[in-house]
Amino acid sequence: MIASRFGDIWKIPIARRYYDVLRKLGRESVTVLEIGAGDRGLEKKMAGYWGKFDYRSCDIDTRYEHDFNEIDSVTGEFDLICAFEMIEHVTLEEAQHLLSKCFELNVPGGQIAITTPNIYYPPDFLRDATHRTPFCYDELGGLLQLCGYETTAIYRLYHDSIVKKFIKRVLMYPIFRVLGIDFAHQIMVVGRKPSYTDEASAAVFLKQDQ
Repeated sequence: MIASRFGDIWKIPIARRYYDVLRKLGRESVTVLEIGAGDRGLEKKMAGYWGKFDYRSCDIDTRYEHDFNEIDSVTGEFDLICAFEMIEHVTLEEAQHLLSKCFELNVPGGQIAITTPNIYYPPDFLRDATHRTPFCYDELGGLLQLCGYETTAIYRLYHDSIVKKFIKRVLMYPIFRVLGIDFAHQIMVVGRKPSYTDEASAAVFLKQDQ
């Protein structure tokens, strides 16, 4: 289980921003698909870290020019697939379909990175009426594994002024623990599609175990 492997919400490590995690997952010439891409700002943001890379976007919003307008129309293979603050806008069934499609689109050994509101910080989910499905960190990690991925990392995303950090992470921490709430607004889950080597090793193991 994800919760037993990664611990409770208080044991999930903190990262300042999503791109602090993301920049370690890519490199120059990496192939990236962003789902729910909005204004395609990720392309410019990550070019500052990786240099030139192959970026494709998928979004139902026709105000911007996207490469694809629905997940089932996406073609190609990608080293890295990103979906930031979008999976909470779909139903659980739609989310499973989305992640299963992403698994097909990832190259063997490829990765997926997803952010969503942290349900231990309720206002971040409840303030948007278009949010349909709240995902706890362990539920999202479990859903990734159900769709074939290995959940490799989970982060709480939090960045604030030094004063607010001290108040929330030191002074208010015992109160947060008692109330069962968190100061981090978002979570980020990273998954990896098994490589051919991983699949071959698993097949040999299963054969020996028979």
